[in-house]
Amino acid sequence: MIEVDDGSARDPRDSRDPRDGEAAHRTPLTPPAPEAAPESGAADGARPFGGAIGRTVRAGMSGEAISGRGVLDAIGGWRGVAETLVPGLLFLVIFTFTRDARVSAIAPAALAILAVIVRLVRREPLVSVFSGAAGVAVAVIATLFTGRGADYYVPGFITNIVWSAGLLISVAVGWPLVGVALGALRGDLTAWRRDRSLKRVATWLTLLWSGLFIARLAVQVPLYFAAREPDGIAATDALGIARLVMGVPLFALVVVFTWMVLSRLSGSSDDSAGESLTDTGHNTPST
Repeated sequence: MIEVDDGSARDPRDSRDPRDGEAAHRTPLTPPAPEAAPESGAADGARPFGGAIGRTVRAGMSGEAISGRGVLDAIGGWRGVAETLVPGLLFLVIFTFTRDARVSAIAPAALAILAVIVRLVRREPLVSVFSGAAGVAVAVIATLFTGRGADYYVPGFITNIVWSAGLLISVAVGWPLVGVALGALRGDLTAWRRDRSLKRVATWLTLLWSGLFIARLAVQVPLYFAAREPDGIAATDALGIARLVMGVPLFALVVVFTWMVLSRLSGSSDDSAGESLTDTGHNTPST
């Protein structure tokens, strides 16, 4: 039951207008938006929603200027880049000189073990501890089991297949992953779907990310099957080079492009909001 204060209970000596201080005690209709939690760097093992996609969406829609530091954070920081590039580079270099896949796999395995020890010493979350080493471990085991250098790259194919399929499915069901990351950033997972232009941009950007993983498969899978042939040593080397070139460098390019598109979209939205606010102020009827 709602009680209405008619002022009868007010002390007659109090000559203040009962409306004074009303704004200070009025309960807001909607709760204030929660403050964004501070982001930890890649060295802290913390990743924003959606990993690189989430970090890029956050930076682009917040109007943050593109910088080398920002792109580096989006792709995992210096340690993330090292843990991605160095194992494959070591394997490729050693295999080029020894032509022995099993010997070549020893260095990446040792590096993965060292990375796990460092993370454990720093008391990082277990997921962070083992996620970086899991891919290398599977690649090393596959190589040691078959003795073929090309098999070191098979786990990467699986990762690319899963990501490309997941991104395409998200588009097919009308929930492109870039849009989902945007909704999580804004605290409303459905509002972006009612903005047709925003949903269209999210769809195309999600397809772009999917295209990244599909392009890797289109180039590297044929090289893998060529490397399995009796004279496929050169194809194994080409596969290793393609893995490095289409890894972090191509990934960073997609991050930059996504960031640029979302920054322009954010700027356009801010300009429109400002014009709308100005028009509204001029058209407010006088009382």
